[in-house]
Amino acid sequence: MAYDVDWIAKVITIPVGDLTLISGTHYSLSMQDFHMEIRRLEWEFDDGLWAPQILEHTNTRLDFVGANYAPFDEIINGYTVEFGAGPTRVDLLGSNNNIVDVLIPTGISVVPSNSAGLQVYYDDGGGLPGEPGVPDPPLIAVKFKDDSGVVRTGIVAGLS
Repeated sequence: MAYDVDWIAKVITIPVGDLTLISGTHYSLSMQDFHMEIRRLEWEFDDGLWAPQILEHTNTRLDFVGANYAPFDEIINGYTVEFGAGPTRVDLLGSNNNIVDVLIPTGISVVPSNSAGLQVYYDDGGGLPGEPGVPDPPLIAVKFKDDSGVVRTGIVAGLS
């Protein structure tokens, strides 16, 4: 790995050589590899040991009705991320993250694989499930593929 960090300007540069080629100018970045490389740079005695932390990593996987939600990687303390010249698209795989929020725009399309929680909303003025007089919503079975292509099933609350 050959990431570069400008510790004063707080810019993390990820070269094309550290991305996985999918086809043409379409690449992917494993967030596990990103996490390990950032930790290595932070602990380098001559480089990042003195600087503020770059990454807040939540390793806990949330298991909700059979669906595993990935860990969360958050770039903190004002650091930004840029990708080296070459790719037109980079898919971020393996964790929820805020890289798009701290990305230095260079014309590269960065596609996170973030997951969001289900929100139940009643617009009939009847209130939310669990409140007195409000019926529980029906349960709906769902089937989906996770980031690794494994078919998962689960049950979610639907709208009535």
